[in-house]
Parts: sequence; C-alpha cells; structure tokens
Amino acid sequence: MIVLVIVLAVVAVVAIAFILFGRSRFAKSLATTTAERDAAAARAAEAEAARDSATAAAEEARAAAEAAAVKTTEAESARQEAEARAASGGVDPQVLWMLEQARSERTWRQSVAIGEGSYLDGADDPLLAALQVELDAAREDVGAIVELDAELPGAVTPAGSVLVLRAAQELLARAMKTAEETTLRVHADGDDVVVTVVATDEAGEPVTLEALEIPESADMVTEEGGVRIRRAVALGSPG
Repeated sequence: MIVLVIVLAVVAVVAIAFILFGRSRFAKSLATTTAERDAAAARAAEAEAARDSATAAAEEARAAAEAAAVKTTEAESARQEAEARAASGGVDPQVLWMLEQARSERTWRQSVAIGEGSYLDGADDPLLAALQVELDAAREDVGAIVELDAELPGAVTPAGSVLVLRAAQELLARAMKTAEETTLRVHADGDDVVVTVVATDEAGEPVTLEALEIPESADMVTEEGGVRIRRAVALGSPG
C-alpha cells in the first residue's frame, strides 16, 4: 500500500513537472511571437516613414524644377527682348507695340465703329484684337470678304507682335487690290509665327500676291504667300 502511494506521488510530481515545463515553453513562445510582431510593426513604421520622406523629397524636387523652368523662361524672354531691342537699334519693342495698339484704336474709331470707345481695352489677346481691326477696316473700305484664321499661343513677344501686325497690314493691302475673298492666316510654328494670305478673285481663281520686299534679317523672312517672324513666341510662357 505504501509502495502504491509512493508511486502515485512520483507520478503526480512528474505530471506537475511536465505541466510547468509546458507552460514555460508556451510563455517563451508567446514572448517570442509578441517580440516578432513588435519588430514587424517597427519595420513597417520605418518603411512608411521612408516612403513619406521620399514623397516629400519628390515634391520638393518637382517644385524646384518648376521654379527653374519659370526662371529659364523668364531669362529666355529677356534674351529675346534684348536681341529685338539690339536689332531695332536700341528701341524698346514694348514702346513700338504700344504705339501700334494706339494706331489700331484710331483705325477702329475712324474706319469701323465711328465714335465708339476702345476696342482693345480689356481684350484677352491684344494682337488678335488688332488683327481683327485690320480685317474689319479692310472689309469696310473695299466691301470684299475678309476672314481671319489665327491660332496663337498667347505668348507672342512685343517685338513679335509688332512684326506680325505690320506684316499682316502689308499683305492685306496687296490682296485688297485684286482679291474678292481673302483669308489672313496667322499661326505659330515652334517659336516662330507664320503670317500668310490666301486670296481668290471673282472667278474663284487664286490670286498671286506680290512678295513683301524686306531686307535680309534674322527676325523675318519671306515665305510662299507671306512671311515668317522668327522667335516671336516666348515658349513655355503661361497661356
């Protein structure tokens, strides 16, 4: 009987030992799992922080690139203006352009809408408005059909605007002598502006226009039906 009690006691002790050992291993396993989870969470937080930092750096780089592009555009526009001023003997192109706009206003009041106020004041694009004045005046003077086909980027320099308007005036004057229908075309080609006239007579036959007589110039050259004004567009400018 005593032996049986001893055996049972030994078995109980062994069972308790196994239970305690199992709990210890479970506790260690749980601690390891928790530590690994915490480490994974820390790595995920570090990765997110690195991603946010990279995004912020990319935004800063984009903003810096845009600022540099604006400065480059401004510098290029200033260079073009300086070249135009040098080519014109030091005359400020902005002054010439303002004088041309004043002449267009006078043409509007005297030939198109007598007694009415300003036509260019508040115009979104003064160059297109001035070109339209020339067509309206020509239509009133000769009674012919005159249309404008224009597509400009809204960034024509003052010097370019003066040359475009003056070239259009001279080309229209030549066309009005014999043409029944005339279309003035003004389109940008890269940083150039091409001004041409397409004219037909009463029979619908094309009218060959006499080419403009201009000296050799870095600013303007003749083309079939008109002229090309070089570097008239400030590329990259807004609008």
